[in-house]
Amino acid sequence: MLNALKKLREENKIIFYEIPTFPWKEEAKKNFNKISYCMDVLSYGKLLKLVDYVPAIYNDSATLSKIEKKKFIKISNGISAKNIKLKRNKKNDNTINFVSVAFTAKWHGYDRIIKGLYEYYKTNPEKEIYYHCVGEGSDLENLKTLVRELSLEKYVIFHGTKTGEDLDKVVDECDIAFGSLGFHRTGLTGGSPLKAREYCARGIPFVIASDDQDFSETFPFVYRIPKDDTPVDVSQVIKWYENLIKEHPNYSIEMRKYAEENLSWDAKMKPVIEKIKELGKLKERKPNT
Repeated sequence: MLNALKKLREENKIIFYEIPTFPWKEEAKKNFNKISYCMDVLSYGKLLKLVDYVPAIYNDSATLSKIEKKKFIKISNGISAKNIKLKRNKKNDNTINFVSVAFTAKWHGYDRIIKGLYEYYKTNPEKEIYYHCVGEGSDLENLKTLVRELSLEKYVIFHGTKTGEDLDKVVDECDIAFGSLGFHRTGLTGGSPLKAREYCARGIPFVIASDDQDFSETFPFVYRIPKDDTPVDVSQVIKWYENLIKEHPNYSIEMRKYAEENLSWDAKMKPVIEKIKELGKLKERKPNT
């Protein structure tokens, strides 16, 4: 790869290199053997010197080296909203349905939802809450065990993997979605999960426990909970949701509009395209010597 980049550099080509999530070293250390990891780290420094810019998803610029600060272009994940079905809002009744859609890994923190339901039902509430967990993954059996231990089989439904119309049907029956609740378990404080963007395009309000540059603190359709392992405060989530639907009766349409205008790949690629244009003009003025 480095040889190919050197050849492109010699030909005065514009070179961009994408890093999906940064920092990447801790993840690589867990998933690669020692030799592969060391080779990755060594080649990374050489690679940075050869490329012009690096579109990267990162949260804290303080973690960047001098060369990374110079070459990184901060971006976030994008979606194609037209390929995502707008949620059908069901009639209000005395039940509220939670949903999560993801590969069930420990860093999603869905155990926090289950523990929150346990605490909620200890208060003998009037309103019934159900949690629909969609997806397979490494933490699924742990979640099922936790449900059995807390005797919540009636209130937690494991759907397995759902796609297309089958997934649409589940989401249509739900009121509140949950994004990642356990980023802190990986040492990160934020990210750019696709699911949060897909929830927004579907028009379903959602809960997260991390920083996300695409959803400001004033964005009304996101509820933030602490970045720790405490159970979800279900009563507070319900209170937030009920206030939301009073203040924003057309919340699904508002969320969809925001997704189309701010979360599409057209919007996400604007800073990258601008850099390409700038570099193109610069290289025209400075031909190969």
